[in-house]
Amino acid sequence: MIEVKRRFRAIELILWAKKPRTLTESFDDEFMWLQLRQIVELVAYSAIAADEARYAALRREQDKNGDYRVDSKAAKVLKHLSQISPHFLPKSLGKMVVQSDGIKHLEEGPETAVLQRFLDIHDTAGQHLHAVNPFNNDEVRDRKLRVVSARARIRTDLAYLKDVLWDHVKIGLQFQPGASPRVLENAEQAWILKFGPPETDEVQMLLAVRV
Repeated sequence: MIEVKRRFRAIELILWAKKPRTLTESFDDEFMWLQLRQIVELVAYSAIAADEARYAALRREQDKNGDYRVDSKAAKVLKHLSQISPHFLPKSLGKMVVQSDGIKHLEEGPETAVLQRFLDIHDTAGQHLHAVNPFNNDEVRDRKLRVVSARARIRTDLAYLKDVLWDHVKIGLQFQPGASPRVLENAEQAWILKFGPPETDEVQMLLAVRV
C-alpha cells in the first residue's frame, strides 16, 4: 500500500504541473497510465494475501498444477478472487462515529469498489501503453481519439481509485484446509488502512481478528 500511495503522488506531480514533466504532455499521460495500471495490479496481488490459502485452493481446483505464486495477470487474479469471496475488493471507509454505547462505527466511504471498473481502468491504461501499428488506419484513428480524452479520463480514474483506497478495509474469510474454496465462511480478519497525509509515505494499518 505504500507503493500505491507513492504512485498516487507520482501521478499528481505530473497531473498538476504547469508544463510537461517529461518531453511532451502525451509522454506525461503515458507515465500516468502506467501508474494507474500498476495500482490496479497492486490491489489485485494484495487481495490474494487476505485470502491466500483459499485462493491457492481455487487455483489447484482450476488446474491441478496451478500455482498461484506465478499468477501474473491482474485481471485474471481479480476474476479468480471474485469466485471465492464477496469481499475480494477493498471497501472504502468514511468517518468514524462514536455511538451512544461507546462503540466506534466506521461509516461507508465515498466510493464503491466495482470489479468491472477496476478491469476497465486496467484495460484502458494498457491501450495507452502500446505502440500503434501505423499501417492500421483503424488503430491510428482510435489512438488519436484516446489521446484527446486521455487527461480527463486520467483525472476521473485517479479520483475513483483514491476514493476507494485512501481509507479502506480489506476483509479475509475463514478457510478450512481441504474445504471447497467456493464455499463462503465468516469473516476471519480485517485490515483497516489509512493513507494519511498525501505528501508522506506513511500508511497506517490496523488488524482486526475475529474472536
